[in-house]
Amino acid sequence: MPLITWNESLSVHIREFDNHHKKLVTLLNGLFDDVTAKKDDALVEVVIGELIDYTKYHFAAEEKLMTKYSFPLAALHQQQHKELIAKVVDLQQQLKEGRARVDLALLNFLKEWLTKHIMGTDKKYSVFLKNKGVC
Repeated sequence: MPLITWNESLSVHIREFDNHHKKLVTLLNGLFDDVTAKKDDALVEVVIGELIDYTKYHFAAEEKLMTKYSFPLAALHQQQHKELIAKVVDLQQQLKEGRARVDLALLNFLKEWLTKHIMGTDKKYSVFLKNKGVC
């Protein structure tokens, strides 16, 4: 059973970002599978790196479009992105140093953050950008 299941309620109705979100769900579920299967820490670190890299890519794409269309809540949205990236990069460093482990509590935090971010913050740009003709 996956940690998170993509469904239409998570859609922001912008194809590019829905595809990004689906990829993030897939990466998070892969990390969940690796952790529950008690895979080697080195493999888990690789997957965390992939998740961080793709998250940065996705956030940059969102921010570019928000800037292009002067989304009024862009600064707040970008701040939320920066805060999450800072947390997971710090976690990645702690993992490398052996001061932390990926566990279900962390995975649930990431799941909750992603779903709440999509359902709350991202849905706000969704309506705005759709009104600008972005689909």
